[in-house]
Amino acid sequence: MKLISTRLLEEVDELDMFENIIETAAVQSNPFSPKYAHDFRFSFKSDGYVYFLFSRKLDSHNHKNFTFISRMCEEDYHYYSYTELQLNCSANNEFSKVLAAFVGPAGEALAQSLSQSSQFGPISAHDEVLFATFSDEGDNSAMCMYPLKFINNQIYKVIEACYNQEGLINNQLAVYSPYSNSNSKPEELCSGKKGMEKCGAEHLPSPLASTAEFALMAEPSWKHVGQLTAVAVGVEMGHAVAFLGTLDGEVLKLHLSARPEVYGQPLSGASRHKVNKNLLFDSSLQHLYITTETKITKVPVQTCHLMADCHSCVQMKDPYCGWCVLEGRCSRKQDCSRSAETNAWLWSPDGKCVEIAAFEPPNISCKKTKQVHIKVPSLPRLRDGDQLHCVFNSLRSDAVVLKYDPTVVVCSLPDPGKVPPTPEQQDFVSVPVKVLLNQTIEVTSGEYHFYNCAATVWKNPNTPCISCVTSQWGCQWNTRDHTCSDKDESLEGHIVKPSQLGNCPQFESPDPLLIPVGYKMPIVFQGRNLENYEGKSFTIGTELMDHEENVVKMENSKFRFDGYQFAYDEQQEVNISFHIKVQDRNTKIDSTLTVTLYSCSVGREDCSLCKHADDKYNCEWCKETPSKNSNEEMKCVFKEICKSPKLAQCPEPTITDIIPRFGPLNGSIAVTIKGSNMGIKKEDVKKITVAGVNCKHLEDRYSVSTSVVCEIGPKRTPPSDLPPELTERGPVTIEVEGNRSATSTMNFTYRDPDPTFIDPMAGPAAGGTIITITGKDLDTATKGDVSVSIGGIACDVLSFGTNITCKTGSYSAAAAFPVSMTVSVKYGGNTIKNLPKPFIYTDNPKITSYTPNTSFVW
Repeated sequence: MKLISTRLLEEVDELDMFENIIETAAVQSNPFSPKYAHDFRFSFKSDGYVYFLFSRKLDSHNHKNFTFISRMCEEDYHYYSYTELQLNCSANNEFSKVLAAFVGPAGEALAQSLSQSSQFGPISAHDEVLFATFSDEGDNSAMCMYPLKFINNQIYKVIEACYNQEGLINNQLAVYSPYSNSNSKPEELCSGKKGMEKCGAEHLPSPLASTAEFALMAEPSWKHVGQLTAVAVGVEMGHAVAFLGTLDGEVLKLHLSARPEVYGQPLSGASRHKVNKNLLFDSSLQHLYITTETKITKVPVQTCHLMADCHSCVQMKDPYCGWCVLEGRCSRKQDCSRSAETNAWLWSPDGKCVEIAAFEPPNISCKKTKQVHIKVPSLPRLRDGDQLHCVFNSLRSDAVVLKYDPTVVVCSLPDPGKVPPTPEQQDFVSVPVKVLLNQTIEVTSGEYHFYNCAATVWKNPNTPCISCVTSQWGCQWNTRDHTCSDKDESLEGHIVKPSQLGNCPQFESPDPLLIPVGYKMPIVFQGRNLENYEGKSFTIGTELMDHEENVVKMENSKFRFDGYQFAYDEQQEVNISFHIKVQDRNTKIDSTLTVTLYSCSVGREDCSLCKHADDKYNCEWCKETPSKNSNEEMKCVFKEICKSPKLAQCPEPTITDIIPRFGPLNGSIAVTIKGSNMGIKKEDVKKITVAGVNCKHLEDRYSVSTSVVCEIGPKRTPPSDLPPELTERGPVTIEVEGNRSATSTMNFTYRDPDPTFIDPMAGPAAGGTIITITGKDLDTATKGDVSVSIGGIACDVLSFGTNITCKTGSYSAAAAFPVSMTVSVKYGGNTIKNLPKPFIYTDNPKITSYTPNTSFVW
């Protein structure tokens, strides 16, 4: 096995093809091959040097791969100048194994970015850069970039240290001989050499390599989940673009900008096989050859022509593409005939198209027409033969560019009769506008608004005048004919001008603001600016009712109507608005009359809930009609509706459920009592007993009337002459304000849970093992009352019932495994049950070897 050899590529005299023609002892030390496991990935030559890029291990005991680039003089047939430099991808060399590489110029943008990054130093657009992909020897990879002149600078420092500084840089060992059989020290390998030459006189005693401390480091320019198996880099418009092959047979396109990002759809070789490291451009640099295990595919580096409009073109962010404005197509810059002119070719990554900035006037009435000035800041400069047109919807008109401002296009608006109708529920219509060049090429587009003052009243039919004069279109209201129209300075008197909503005829300030369901309550309100309606009669109505009522005029511009008897049971409260019409014209006068309709019965199904209602509602719990029938349903209603005597206090409470039905003998768990009429406020609850045991009321968890929560004490100790089971089971009783009480029909039972077995009985120290606990009466209390621990380490309860499951936590203490730990189940605050057999924490599994540990690289 040989590290480097020189072989023939054709038959010469008596020598066969591929035969080795040069031998040298300097780099042919036999032990290197199995020990270092070289994996060569790329080679190239530049400026009189030959380079090899590979990964290797430091020795047979270290399984991690490191990446090196070796360099030797092109005319050094005996390899005396062979030197290795370690390359690190990231500060901690996270991505240590090289996968693929490419050498090419940086381009202006990348050169500027690298120069500003402070990783290396100044770099020009023509400087060659080594672009390489690395893996972390797992599923992640990254791309790092190394300017070639800085690789050479670092190698020079290493060699110079060997010639003149006994292998040291700043008193730190910088070089070693990786393939030497001797135990020579660096100062012995690197001694007595003076006067370095670039090539020719360079004669190193043994192949040298930089130590890890003097590796050349670059930060990843891009990271990827998955393997980046190939790389090629092209430069377009001064911008570098990396094409990165993957295991899935795709080639990602990465714009190497200051913030590199993948753009567009991946290129595909129509195969799901891994892309080989041989990713090549054709001679024109317009196509890429994608090679996989089974085929070679030629694909274009760009597909600009597939984008039909500017927005789709710039959304690609493809450095190869841009929008050719004056030809109306997406293309490379070199394919756009007038691309040298300002704004004639818009580069895709800039994300900008020719846009309309403003219209003057910004909008117009659908009843008018005039010329419109369209401001287009990025409009390319037009030539004498260029013709512009404006198209509104499908109506075409001639257009010109202002001589004193070439960014303004002037064209005529359509006649009013050709403006599309205003859509329902809108007060304007948007008409698409296009600016065309030479009949067919769309330069830019937008929308122009034609407003309709008459349609503004649709926004709020109850306030037509206010809606009209507050619209964004500057409309005016005619109180005489009750219409909204365009502003007209020549009209006075009966006209409410734009923004003068205080001058609108209107009804406002209703009293009262709260009205109950089921009761007809009169409402008084104020009228304003009604001079034009003297002697007129009005009616009032609302969408909740199918008929209108007459409005009665009072003194001082006040009005009233007798009210409605509403029937409504969907919500406790709802806002309702009233409209007012002129009786003989059926036209609406502005009305801001809005009141709140409320229902006492919604959400107040028992007496306590009813009495708890806010005093402003005046709710009463009673029979709706006076009757001696005791079975008649009671209901929460507005007090004026209630004709029966007012109840002094609510009926006896009732208990409908208790949760849970079982508790531990030592108590200390919460019991929830469900029911009705269990008080109006928390202080109304006077006493609670559960199976004869006093239960402490948890006031902060009280819900008016319907829910009481208390904490039970331990089971009663029975007298010697009383069977134990009589003290373990019993009903729940509750006493509330007014000497009222209730006893449940269901019993609460004290019992002693007995967990006996766990499965599995062992798991790793990292935790995450789901164990199942079985036994007797485990479903005592509720899931919230139960906790499980293993030697004090929490085991998160996942399910609770006749069995309990939980997920083990991690065991982090230093110990010799296995470790046995007691499993404890805690019920409430006072009951702990230890299982008879422990749970065993075992050491976490470790991978010590795998087979096979080698494979082929394609």
